[in-house]
Amino acid sequence: MSSLSKEIEAAIRSASGCLEGSPYSFPVDESGLMRLKEIGESLINIQKKLDSLKNLENLPKPLARILKTREVYESNAIEGLGPDLARTSEIIDQTQTEGQEVTQYVQWALTQGIKNDKHAYDVIGLNAARELSRDFALNIDRPISESDIRTLNGIILKDQPRAGIYKPYANEIAGNSSHQTSLPTDTPGAMSEFCEWMNNLSKRGYQTLDSVVKAAAVHAWIAHIHPFDDGNGRIARLLANMVLAREFMPPLILRNKNDRARYINALAFSDEAGDLSRLILVFCRSIERVIDELSDPTIAIEYFKADIDFRLSGEYRQWKSAIDEWTNEALTQIELTNLTAEKVGDLQPSDFKQIQKGRSASNAWYLIIKNKNKETVSLWYFGYPPGFVMTKIEKDEIYPTLLCLVPNNSKNPVRPFQRPGDTGRGLVTAIMIQPVGNKAYVWGDDRFKVPLQKMELKRSANLFAQTCLDYALNPVNFN
Repeated sequence: MSSLSKEIEAAIRSASGCLEGSPYSFPVDESGLMRLKEIGESLINIQKKLDSLKNLENLPKPLARILKTREVYESNAIEGLGPDLARTSEIIDQTQTEGQEVTQYVQWALTQGIKNDKHAYDVIGLNAARELSRDFALNIDRPISESDIRTLNGIILKDQPRAGIYKPYANEIAGNSSHQTSLPTDTPGAMSEFCEWMNNLSKRGYQTLDSVVKAAAVHAWIAHIHPFDDGNGRIARLLANMVLAREFMPPLILRNKNDRARYINALAFSDEAGDLSRLILVFCRSIERVIDELSDPTIAIEYFKADIDFRLSGEYRQWKSAIDEWTNEALTQIELTNLTAEKVGDLQPSDFKQIQKGRSASNAWYLIIKNKNKETVSLWYFGYPPGFVMTKIEKDEIYPTLLCLVPNNSKNPVRPFQRPGDTGRGLVTAIMIQPVGNKAYVWGDDRFKVPLQKMELKRSANLFAQTCLDYALNPVNFN
């Protein structure tokens, strides 16, 4: 680790100690140095942002409500469950939990005129489980038992046949069918080992970088075991947030539209060789985004209102209409190349606003392009345009930009995709769609061969397809 700075090396050594006794570790071979460096830099960046936050455990009620609503909504949405954000907010407002035992709350909540809403219990159950898990977290010295975890699952899945009961049949992780989860006969032993390890974790009761690493290990291990028929992802996220809450860290709120593809990729990677590096970076990105909102509650409230009421998002709706038009044309052009495109994410109004403010934590995967062998040849994500673009166009023309990444084929990279760099190919690798006029700004990584230029949407979609085809025929080699 001699090539790492002392600050980063200290952060990594401390984090490594958190993983002792778990199936996970940090790679220490030569090829892993860059991964360690990136993890260390991200953890240190979070620490600097945390240092500016005060009194995290006593947030203003409107902000605490927003975080709770987002956590419940996004955790359900990742699983394809629950109503939209606006309805989730309504249900939580209708069924406040203050001063009620969880079991009493669940029964009472179901009588509040929403029992015929088939999605209502997705919100009620997860919100109730969240409140109980927070009670567990606040009692720092109380061990977390298998019974506690089964209780949380039972609350989430109330009235389902095997709610709160370990799986009787083998199951698999959605999006990672190649992974062999624990067999039903092995699950009780695996859960016992997990709980023993979790209860031996240090419980410091204040903000530390190690908390992010512990939370990632807890999440990955539960997902690896997959102890229940259903609800495993929601349980994993609840337990990860228990670890964070015990040390007064901001909650993990993974966005369905923004983070899901990256998150599932990172979980699959953690199963390949016990490597948590990608999952830790996904967690860091999520926590940084929450810290940014906590640092400016007025902005957080504005973003939340924009997400639940599109009438407040006129500029976003106009931009989204242009993006949808461009996407339809781009997918048509992709079909002509014999490639396939999969839409894996999107931007919510709040993401749109954050990118417009230059906050990279909102970067969202959008399109994954694959060849006829189902191999990924490029990924396009929404991000913020680089500085040279800012100096050449008017501020009111700056919008989220589609940027190209290609698969990183080096050994176990911490980021599965990276910018292709200056390959001398003269390809368009960035597209900024304008919401009016059917126009787009485009440019390439090689700004001399492909300078910034404005063109018709259809022409930009054609150049997009040409770029995808070129990387399909001649992949970039990062080895």
